[in-house]
Amino acid sequence: MRVLFTGATGVIGREAIPHLLAAGHDVLGVSRSAGDRAWLESIGATGLEVDLFDPASVGPAVSGVDAVAHFATAIPPRAQMPKLDAWQMNDRLRTEATAILVDAAVAKGIQRFVQESITFIYADAGDAWIDEDSAVAPTWDNLTSALDAEREVARFAEHGGHGVTLRMSGLYGPGRVSAEQIEAVAERRAPIVGSGDNFVSHLHIEDAGTSVAAALDAPTGTYNVSDDEPVTSRQDLEALARALGVKTPRRVPAPVARVAAGRATGLLTTSQRVSNRKFKTSTGWAPRYSSVLEGWVSVAAAWRST
Repeated sequence: MRVLFTGATGVIGREAIPHLLAAGHDVLGVSRSAGDRAWLESIGATGLEVDLFDPASVGPAVSGVDAVAHFATAIPPRAQMPKLDAWQMNDRLRTEATAILVDAAVAKGIQRFVQESITFIYADAGDAWIDEDSAVAPTWDNLTSALDAEREVARFAEHGGHGVTLRMSGLYGPGRVSAEQIEAVAERRAPIVGSGDNFVSHLHIEDAGTSVAAALDAPTGTYNVSDDEPVTSRQDLEALARALGVKTPRRVPAPVARVAAGRATGLLTTSQRVSNRKFKTSTGWAPRYSSVLEGWVSVAAAWRST
């Protein structure tokens, strides 16, 4: 396929595009900087500069492609994450940009639209497994824009195209995706909040990349993309500390954490044991890293080497 990929040099794009090229797809990568577009050209993709908030810019970019993969994000630094206004650009990319891309894709008769979403939108399910039919109940206002993006994909499908939404679990891996978390754990600035018995689900960035290639063959629908073995938040942080060779994170009562992080504390205490069964069954995809307990060992080794 000829694929227009937004966010082409982001965390997921840098993993996904080499896999798409290896599978024989022709990739047009949207990126904001000349240096990043040069990198895209160097690996065999075509670099494009597109204003995703301008229909007049998006229309020509979509023309002639078979699929649109919308993965443009604007995730703020860790210290800014509790502030809702730090997420404004990310929200616009999920709402305004997705709507403009869907409008263009429908107008041009594009076959397929793949949209990045997140599993954080699910309600607390305790020890129960979460599938795509489980209740959604965003614990924080900035999560609702993911649902706006999903509705746009459903609108695309209503017009006869294949609309695929990938609800990805918490991303981690070498390089910038986990750099701030690693530093926070190493410096004991990332405590275990509450009991730490809530389940958290993860996805290594390498596995996120392969999932995008698999999504080009997936039937229309919404899919959880996660590793095979969710762990508790306590196991997660203790495993990272152990892999780094640093002290076990402190524990902080949830009410104390709420003073610092406000409603964002819900992201640290909600229990989400996410199942990836539907996506694996539908596409044959499987994660290389079945558990973050295994993945952190590899990530920590890369971190120490740099």
